[in-house]
Amino acid sequence: MPIECWLSQILQLNYLKGARLSETSAVKMLSILKCFANVHVLLGTVMLVLSSLADYISSRINTVRLNGLIECCSFYFLVMGVIGLCGSASYRRGLVITYLVMSVHAIFILVPAIIIVSSFDIHFYQHECWGECDWHLLATSFPNNSRCQILCGQHVDETMRRRMTRLGTDYRLDAGIIAAAILEFFLAIATTVIASRTLFIPTKESSMELVPLNAGNVEASENHRQ
Repeated sequence: MPIECWLSQILQLNYLKGARLSETSAVKMLSILKCFANVHVLLGTVMLVLSSLADYISSRINTVRLNGLIECCSFYFLVMGVIGLCGSASYRRGLVITYLVMSVHAIFILVPAIIIVSSFDIHFYQHECWGECDWHLLATSFPNNSRCQILCGQHVDETMRRRMTRLGTDYRLDAGIIAAAILEFFLAIATTVIASRTLFIPTKESSMELVPLNAGNVEASENHRQ
């Protein structure tokens, strides 16, 4: 019976050690997610400020850009960071899953949208492009039999510039937005990987039936009495 007691103690200690390692890994990964969430908030704030400044400048010099798109994406990054902070601090599985889903959205939808829109703004601004339509460029619907044209560089004279609208915004602001979006892209990938690993860490439950540490001692004592 002492051999059975010794084996039961070995099994119990190995189980406790494994559970302790799982819990330590989960806490470590949640700490990493918390750091990532802080950076998400920082990048979202930077992009929100830069995009708002770009919209303000474009309105002052009468240029056209997709106002509000980058601001919405930046606010989404802010919300994602806040949810990540709450999830990593409270250890709530539902918040970590939400954080993971929002990171996937950032990778495949939001960051590409920011980079594409900002790249078009830089392209139009550097080539001095001007646009003209017989309807407003930011209209929600396209009228029938409408006409629209975009001219760039030397094809636009002073007379055309008086009736056409400049396209794009200062490339320095858009370059800063693109740089922040690229950082957000790689950060969202890292967040997705760490959040996935955190969710799939094994719990303390074990499939094998464990014998209490004192069970062998009790059985040996009863046999000794008999």
